[in-house]
Amino acid sequence: MTKYYLRQRHSVDDGVNIVFDENFQASYLVSGRSGKKNDEIHVQDMSGAVLVRIQQTSFGMLPRFILKYRGHVVGSISLTFGHLGDIVYVRHLNWLISGNFIAGRYFITHNTKKLLSVKPDVRPDGIYNKLTITFDTQTPVHIAIAALLDIWGTKSNPLIKLKWLPGQGNQYELTS
Repeated sequence: MTKYYLRQRHSVDDGVNIVFDENFQASYLVSGRSGKKNDEIHVQDMSGAVLVRIQQTSFGMLPRFILKYRGHVVGSISLTFGHLGDIVYVRHLNWLISGNFIAGRYFITHNTKKLLSVKPDVRPDGIYNKLTITFDTQTPVHIAIAALLDIWGTKSNPLIKLKWLPGQGNQYELTS
């Protein structure tokens, strides 16, 4: 199992997010956005070659996405109303994503095999999503899905708007 660290979206100021390996060496770049039709999220290797694209094909309350690996469509993702239950199915790959996307704790399974687990990790320079990946060949696809769910979870999290999370300026701190 290999570990990667993807900085959470609410703590990234520019449009490019660097993914670090377990030794904190830069391994991948994540860029792009979602929210409008035809928006894309890209995962690139460190030489700039695009490995994975997630393209938004519809927008609104029930967005849909096409997942492309090295130019080939390998799956599709539809986010649903039931996001509080946090179960998403990746069609064609037959992956089930379940957990709590707002809290950043979820995992991806295929049948009974866990492929990815994600949980937040607080580091001195910000909050990261710690990705534990079972199969190294699937790494770019898992990073792309984690980036998408991080953006989607951030948009859904009311604590982001109130700036109550660590490293956000805490202008609305609670006092006791």
